[in-house]
Amino acid sequence: MGLTSVADHPELSATGKKVSTFSDYASHFPVVEIDTMFYGVKSESVVAQWQQQVPAQFQFIVKAPGALTQHRQKTNQALNQPTMFAEFVQSLTPLIATNQLTAVLFQFPPYFGVSGAHVHYLRSLRQQYPHLPLAVEFRHSSWYAPQYRASTLDLLRQLELIHVVVDEPQTPGGSVPMVPVATNSELTMMRLHGRNTLGWATQQRPERTDYQYSEPELAQLGTVARQLDSKRVVVIFNNNGGGAAAGDAKAFIDLLGLDFPGLGPAQLDLF
Repeated sequence: MGLTSVADHPELSATGKKVSTFSDYASHFPVVEIDTMFYGVKSESVVAQWQQQVPAQFQFIVKAPGALTQHRQKTNQALNQPTMFAEFVQSLTPLIATNQLTAVLFQFPPYFGVSGAHVHYLRSLRQQYPHLPLAVEFRHSSWYAPQYRASTLDLLRQLELIHVVVDEPQTPGGSVPMVPVATNSELTMMRLHGRNTLGWATQQRPERTDYQYSEPELAQLGTVARQLDSKRVVVIFNNNGGGAAAGDAKAFIDLLGLDFPGLGPAQLDLF
């Protein structure tokens, strides 16, 4: 259970500041999705600094760089080159060494639809990272079209890729539907973007994710999460646009009676 980003949740700040810190965040949630790598690979030292601010059992989901998810605005970075793949996995070394990497999130762009080339690319990801927990979020509805849905899910199972179950507004332009199916026995992710149909259609931030879930909606999402057939289900609230994510996640925890022991800031080893 967690949120996207660390600093975007001032209500978690222990000092009343406008941004929350890793220590603040780790006092409330056991896992975070880090999206900064999407814009460029961070150094191992930066990743190690993140770790120093949280308990040893705290977990990280890291969003893959846009150059590896074929985002057009990142085409100035060479795609598919071994050096790019190597630099990214090297940056994750501290998290891998301490078993704090829950998953690497490959969120593909809305124009990454079903095609032979894109199926080949998914296979190449597993070849590049044979031992990493890789999660895939599709943003093009063609992957779940009736003629492709079963094949899409079978491909994810074959490659042991983690299916990201999304909740997002359903717009006429072809939103991705919620497909509550697990493809990896160890882990399934749910990413909740809210249901702001008008804001989603604008493609503008923060309007896209400006939404607060109602209690019945949270209960329905909890039912979906409990039915997913994986050892672990990680739910990430991404409805940050209006600042509702942290409150919704806490309400979700209370509603489902969840408990996460060991939350709190990292303890400094002075001796």
